[in-house]
Amino acid sequence: MFWVQLMWGCILIGTGFANNFPTLIALRVLLGALEAPIVPGNFLIIGMWYSRREQPLRTGLMYTGLSVCFTGPIGWGIGFLSGEHQWRAMFWITGAMTIVWACIIGIFLPDNPVKSKFVTERQKAIVIDKIREDQTGVENKTFKKEQMIEAFLDPKTWLMFFFHIWISIPNGGLTNFAPLIIKGLGYTSQRSTLLTMPTGIMQTVASYMCNGGVFLTAKYYPAKHFRTAWVMFGIIVGLIAAVFLYALPLNNYNGRLAALYCSYFYLGPYIVSLGINTANTAGHTKKVTTNALVFIAYCVSNIIAPQFFKANQAPLYPLGMGAVLGSYVLAMITIALYATYCWNENRRRDKIDADKGGRVHNDTDFKDLTDKQNVHFRYVW
Repeated sequence: MFWVQLMWGCILIGTGFANNFPTLIALRVLLGALEAPIVPGNFLIIGMWYSRREQPLRTGLMYTGLSVCFTGPIGWGIGFLSGEHQWRAMFWITGAMTIVWACIIGIFLPDNPVKSKFVTERQKAIVIDKIREDQTGVENKTFKKEQMIEAFLDPKTWLMFFFHIWISIPNGGLTNFAPLIIKGLGYTSQRSTLLTMPTGIMQTVASYMCNGGVFLTAKYYPAKHFRTAWVMFGIIVGLIAAVFLYALPLNNYNGRLAALYCSYFYLGPYIVSLGINTANTAGHTKKVTTNALVFIAYCVSNIIAPQFFKANQAPLYPLGMGAVLGSYVLAMITIALYATYCWNENRRRDKIDADKGGRVHNDTDFKDLTDKQNVHFRYVW
């Protein structure tokens, strides 16, 4: 994580010095490649430290939209600069911030609980024992081809893959075009940059609400499964906001701006689904493979989404908003199928697993078995 973020920061700074289109594109490709390990790597780390019941709250605290609260004022400030220094300064400032944070990560973040220097041996044992019940393991450096093949053949993998294509359509569209949509409401470009800040606050509220809801329901109703219900809730909120954004008259500036902000509620279900994917995948190689596929889905979606926002349809963007509405509907259908599959698989395993009520299974704990190989494994949905 340290080296990836360090190189990411360096390339961000280098982008600010680009003087032609080929150089800019090459650097942007490198930025995308370096971004790829960040989200999967973070979820692997969370899975090493926290049990499946504890993960949602930590995930919600970690994944927010608060970065906009920094980039908004920075963008507004550099708007006072002249000429091309505006966009160059944005890369220089954010690149420097990334390098500083990479150094903090390199100093304080351990690879896994066993290598951690800030916890005692007793605390390490407690962490390891705490996640024993989940049957997901801690870390295994050995690449296992059979686990990768299993990931490709697992229906859950592809249901989650397509879910992330659908749920990321709003991200790819709204994130790229929110300043243009706000500008279309009558604000200046510089003012529009500041007015994007509430989108990050709404993303943070959505993440805290959905992931906090998962945590609380798991705490007080441990025998029940509510994760996909919270995903559905977040999708419905985003869907309603998108309907208002599409249907409100163009002269209803405040209403359309509020609807735009609420459209960013999609982050809540997106983060919950990432946690579901991590919690339901055992075997280190399989977990790495499924995380990579989910991130590929995110990237594909962010390539597809902007194509629906046509310049000649501004500021309403009816095709783009129609794509957002359709993606929400498809996301709801896909996550419902995912939950049904997990529910049915748990029922099947309950029938064949005589020790289904046991908490510790020495025959399978920390043996880097996949969720398919381990009959004691139960899915959360």
